[in-house]
Amino acid sequence: MTDKSKNVMQRGLETIHHPFANFIRAQTTSSLVLFLAMIAALWWANSAYSPAYQNLVHTPVGVFLGELELRASLKHIINDGLMVIFFFLLGLEIKREVLAGDLAQPENRHMLIVCALGGMVVPAAIYSLFNWSLDSQIGWGIPMATDTAFALGVLTIVRKHIPASLLAFIVGLAIVDDVGAILVIAIFYTEQISVMYLATAFVLIAFLAVANYAGVRHPFFYVLLGVASWWMMLKSGVHPTVAGVAVALTVPARPRLTSEKLLEKARSKIGVMQKRSEKVDVLGSKRDHEQVLEVRDFAERASTPLRRWEDALELPVALLILPLFALTNAGVVFGMPSFISSLQHPVGLGIVFGLVLGKCLGISGACWLGLRYRLGHLPQGVSLQHVIGVSLVAGMGFTMSTFIATLGFDAQPDQLHTAKTSILVASVLSAFLGVLYIRLFATKSA
Repeated sequence: MTDKSKNVMQRGLETIHHPFANFIRAQTTSSLVLFLAMIAALWWANSAYSPAYQNLVHTPVGVFLGELELRASLKHIINDGLMVIFFFLLGLEIKREVLAGDLAQPENRHMLIVCALGGMVVPAAIYSLFNWSLDSQIGWGIPMATDTAFALGVLTIVRKHIPASLLAFIVGLAIVDDVGAILVIAIFYTEQISVMYLATAFVLIAFLAVANYAGVRHPFFYVLLGVASWWMMLKSGVHPTVAGVAVALTVPARPRLTSEKLLEKARSKIGVMQKRSEKVDVLGSKRDHEQVLEVRDFAERASTPLRRWEDALELPVALLILPLFALTNAGVVFGMPSFISSLQHPVGLGIVFGLVLGKCLGISGACWLGLRYRLGHLPQGVSLQHVIGVSLVAGMGFTMSTFIATLGFDAQPDQLHTAKTSILVASVLSAFLGVLYIRLFATKSA
């Protein structure tokens, strides 16, 4: 459709649509939405409407089919249900990075793994020192995690002062970090395991892997067996988000058609349409409609389910699921006395020092050792000073840290309150110190 054939309203909407679409897809937008959800939760939980907030979060939602009753609170539906989609997306990103991203190159992979391990081990060790032999020792996994959305959002503030490859570096770092967090959740934050349900979940996931190898690509098949494996994982006692990652690793990553074959088939089909004397009419002509659909099918077979599903889930996860998680989990009720008390508690001290100091020492120290002993190299244009700045920003552990805190302290509300408060404080401190360091020191080294 040419501009002349469009009416005034169509042209007006297009002038609005493109800037709006770019804004929605920008990394800063998802970070902003997540930040606003966190602020809304804090305000709501500490306002005169706090009872309404608590009632909403803990409101039971259920489905009744005869004697069968499925009931859970809204918070559990989000944490154990919707967050599985977030972990599924993480699994897709991990698989893509390993097959075709920065993690596909051994020299990049080695350095990212070294830095990520340092960024997980040191914070966990610092937390353990503050909570040694206490019941709160179970929270050692909380300061290990980095919130990728918030970290990238903060780095966009200083984007003009850092090399573009630094953003790719922290994405790769966060991917490895997420793998570590997922393993920690699966291994250490599982209480009682039902071997029968767990075995069933693994059989379903293995069947998906075999189906991938056999060339099965229909989304409905993966959704159906994926939901079944999630349910089996939930009943097994292992946190169901692990099923999200495991199912994602079975999603096909290879195209059915090569790009050369796609061009050949598409040109052939379009050439046939161009040779006809009459005008192509996709609305009135069934033949023309089917030929256009064939071209679309060629393009779909030349792409990969992994990439298509990742693109399809990116916006819903960033703009809906993560903000809902923040809204239902970040509502910490505190006054100044309880706020100060939380930061003086072993849990609070372990989390704040673990995220702010531990991430910095762990990532930058591991990077220095990796460079010294030639275990890998940094991306073009990235220096150790840049990595120090990024390691400070990596202390923003909001989403994943809060998620692990809810698993570890689910039966200890006082400890959970302290953990959430400390995560918020540590995340704000990390963002401020990271931006300040990059502006004062890392910029000069570029």
